[in-house]
Amino acid sequence: MMRVFVLLLAMLASATVAAEPIDCNAIENTTAPVELTYHDGKDSSAVIQVYRDKSANSVAWIKTLDGKLVTKVVLVAGILATAETTSAFAGKFKSSKITYTVDGMPKLFDHRQDLKYTIAHSTVYADNSTDLSSVTFDYKFRSAGKEPVGPCTLDVVHGETDSVNEKTGKRSHSYSVYFPALMAVMTGRTTEPVLDDIKTSFAPMTPIP
Repeated sequence: MMRVFVLLLAMLASATVAAEPIDCNAIENTTAPVELTYHDGKDSSAVIQVYRDKSANSVAWIKTLDGKLVTKVVLVAGILATAETTSAFAGKFKSSKITYTVDGMPKLFDHRQDLKYTIAHSTVYADNSTDLSSVTFDYKFRSAGKEPVGPCTLDVVHGETDSVNEKTGKRSHSYSVYFPALMAVMTGRTTEPVLDDIKTSFAPMTPIP
């Protein structure tokens, strides 16, 4: 009987943690870390954890490919600066370090206007091989307004982007949902990404060993 009682208490405690309310004021008006889980039309899921500071800089940890790839991105005033990736793969793609040079994007870009810009990538892979490439982006603003984001109501900006790799000529199209208060963006390759969950209490991501 005691064993059943202990098990019941454990289940109730777990339910209480799962139902812990989110502080919407902290999400919108402080620099509290936030985790977003989302997917696109092919059910390709991703998790992003955003750590903001008062100077409008941020660090984003992103988990994709069913957890096989983890990327740590540093943004300065909303502009890409560096990234480090670790993965479950062997060889050169086990890890990489990337330095970005962004041309044509203003600091703290609010995503509420069309914009053409270029990002140059300088990448060093795990085997010390390197790659230089440049991608041109043509961003189109679609809509903006207050929308439900989990239990909160936040500013949300919708957009689409056409891009071309100047080195390979490869073209792609993507959909974005930007949250100005969170300094976070969700990106989908086939359709606009859909938010699955938002948290302010979570286990921080770490590099894949």
